[in-house]
Amino acid sequence: MEIEGRLTINLNLSSGSVASVEIGSSRPVAASRLFHGKSVEDALQMVPMLFSICGTAQACAGVKACEQAMGIEPELPVACLRQGLVNMESLREHLWRIFLEWPEFLGEEPQKENMSKALDIQKRFNATMTKEHNPFLHPGETGDIELQIPDELEQQFGELLQQMVFAMPASGWLEIGDLDELITWAASRATVTARMLDSVIRDGWSDLGKIVMKVLPDLESEQLYRVLEDENFIQRPKWAGECRETSSLTRVETPLLQQLRSLYGNGLLVRLVARLTEIAHLSINLIPATINVYLSEMGRVNNSGIGQVATARGQLLHRVDVTDGSVSRYQILAPTEWNFHPQGVVARSLNSLKGSKEQIERQARLLISAVDPCVGYELQISD
Repeated sequence: MEIEGRLTINLNLSSGSVASVEIGSSRPVAASRLFHGKSVEDALQMVPMLFSICGTAQACAGVKACEQAMGIEPELPVACLRQGLVNMESLREHLWRIFLEWPEFLGEEPQKENMSKALDIQKRFNATMTKEHNPFLHPGETGDIELQIPDELEQQFGELLQQMVFAMPASGWLEIGDLDELITWAASRATVTARMLDSVIRDGWSDLGKIVMKVLPDLESEQLYRVLEDENFIQRPKWAGECRETSSLTRVETPLLQQLRSLYGNGLLVRLVARLTEIAHLSINLIPATINVYLSEMGRVNNSGIGQVATARGQLLHRVDVTDGSVSRYQILAPTEWNFHPQGVVARSLNSLKGSKEQIERQARLLISAVDPCVGYELQISD
C-alpha cells in the first residue's frame, strides 16, 4: 500500500497577471497514525512501503527517530552507509526531473534511456553497498560494511553525468564561477541541462518567480517537540509565524550561486542552477567518510525521538514516541507541506507571474517543477 495524494493549484488571472493562487492538497498527512500500536521493528518495515517517493529517506528518518527515542546511537559506518543510500536516492530524484521533465519543456522527447541507466546504477549501488541487508532496521542490518564504491560503478555513473548532464566532469562544472561562464556553457546546448538554462536565459526568465522568502533554519529538537504538540502543524507548518522554504536552493552555495542570487534572487535560473550544483556535490561525495552521528540523548524527551533527513525536495522530519517497545505516536512532516503551503513559496512565486494565459501556464509549470512537489498536481487557470 502506498500513500500519496495530489495537489490542486488554481491560478485566477486578471488583466494579464495572477490575481490569486489557491493550493489545495489531498495528501494524507496523518497517515503515519497507521504505525500507532505497532512494534518499532514492524513500523520500520512499513515506512518505506508506504511511500513510493523518497522511500529511502523516509526509512532513514524513521530509524533515526526510533533510535533516538530508544536511546540508541548507530555506529559511524552504519550512519555513513545510510547517508550514502539517501544521497543516491536524491540523485535519482533530481535526474528524474532532468531526463523526463526538462526535455518536455523544450519540446523534446523524454530521455527514458538515460533515466533507465540512472535507475540501474542506483539498483546496483544499493545491492552492492548493503549486500542485501537492510541498514534502516533497528539497530541496522549491515553485515560487513564496506563503504568503498566499486570502481566500475563509480565510473559508469560519472560518465552518465559527464555526458548527459554537465558535458564535463562534475568537479569541472562546479568551477563555473560567474554568470558569463554560465551563459557560455548554456549556449553550447550540449546537454538537456544546458539547453534548459539557455532557454530560460534567452526568454528573459532568469528572475521568474523572484520573491522575498525566508528559508527553513536548522530545527532544534526541543523547539520541534513544542510545535508538534499541535497536530495541525504538520498540515500547514510555519516557523516563527512565517512560511518557510526548504529545497536545494536553501542548502547549497557556491560563488556562482552567490552572484546569481544577487542578480535574480530566488528566481527560476537560480533554482535550476542550485539543482545542478547539488547533483554535482552529491555525486562527488556520494558516501561520506564521516558524518555527525546524532547523539541518542540529545533532544530526547520522554522516550521521544526526532529524525531529520535532507531529501531532494527539502527537509524531511519524523517524530516518534516509543512506549514499552511499541510506537505510541508517529508524525511525519514532508517538505511539500512547507513549500506548497497555501501561503508558501510556490503560491507567492506563482502570484508574481504576468503575461498571456499561455505564457503564465508555461511559467507556472516551470516554477512548480523547479520547486518540485513529491506528488502529482493539477493546474487550473481561470480568467
